Amino acid sequence: MKAAVFKGKEIITIEDGFEKPKVESDEVLIKVKKVGICGSDVGSYESGGPYFPGKIIGHEFSGDIVEVGNNVKKIKVGTRVTVNPLIPCHECYYCLHNLENMCKIKNNGYGITEHGAMREYINVKAERVHILPDNVSYDEGASVEPLSVAIYAVERSGFRLGENAVVIGAGPIGLYVIQVLKVAGANKIYVLEPVESKQKIASSLGADKVFLPKQWNKVVRQLDKLGPDHVYDCVGLSETFITALNMVKNGGLITLIGMHASKFEIDNILMMTTNNISVRGVYGYNQDIFKKAINLFAQKKIKIDPILTKRIKLEQVPEIFKKLGNPPHDELKILIEFD
Repeated sequence: MKAAVFKGKEIITIEDGFEKPKVESDEVLIKVKKVGICGSDVGSYESGGPYFPGKIIGHEFSGDIVEVGNNVKKIKVGTRVTVNPLIPCHECYYCLHNLENMCKIKNNGYGITEHGAMREYINVKAERVHILPDNVSYDEGASVEPLSVAIYAVERSGFRLGENAVVIGAGPIGLYVIQVLKVAGANKIYVLEPVESKQKIASSLGADKVFLPKQWNKVVRQLDKLGPDHVYDCVGLSETFITALNMVKNGGLITLIGMHASKFEIDNILMMTTNNISVRGVYGYNQDIFKKAINLFAQKKIKIDPILTKRIKLEQVPEIFKKLGNPPHDELKILIEFD
């Protein structure tokens, strides 16, 4: 069996000779159908971590159950599924308070510390499996994980019906955040994005207006010169955070979603105090959020076709990572397809 293996900074290889995984009593075996390439996959490719070298990558995926362990009772062979890739300890303070994304065993998950899904078959703990409704496609199943990130970010921000928001960055997460804000009843949604093709997609998915990042002051003018109630930074660079500080309404909230390996420097941090600005970081999701993401797909409230820009085979993975690791580019979500 062939697989895409993370070897370290700017090295991903396709390796052969992997055996079909054996299933433990509490596991299931999944024949993989679709795998999405995540921004964190690209981030580890660019920086060399936190992914573990030697591990098969891929944590956004869907497929069919082909084998179940002896102690697995509620999942049957033939079931279409997706998987929450986080592997919590279930014992620490955070796990016991439904905050498994904050588990003391940080970043423990499939495709990160354990072998992931960029291979024909993957074995996973049955408790991490979520069954896909009949009207949720494999494409959508492989998109549940990034949608969960967006849902969690909007929920944790305390966004309320009728408020105004700005999304910085119209990558896959930003495009999902736009749609979640729309579902949540946003009054106005503005987007800052430099790439023209992504600007158009943001508009098609619910953004009221899209501006170049340097035009952030136009957003403030659109909102009675007060600025938005919320800013969602889906990029995670010093310059995008500084833009958020300049733009958000006094007393507003900045939610940091994007993660970047570069050094973070801020020279106007005093604005947070003088303007009563709150900043919240968000990371991951929990099982409840994963279920909400599946339900939004089942209710057809989230579109993914505009976000899916390319479909590739496993052998093309190293080549596409070279492109993704050298922005700017027009790619959004790329799916790896298995027969």
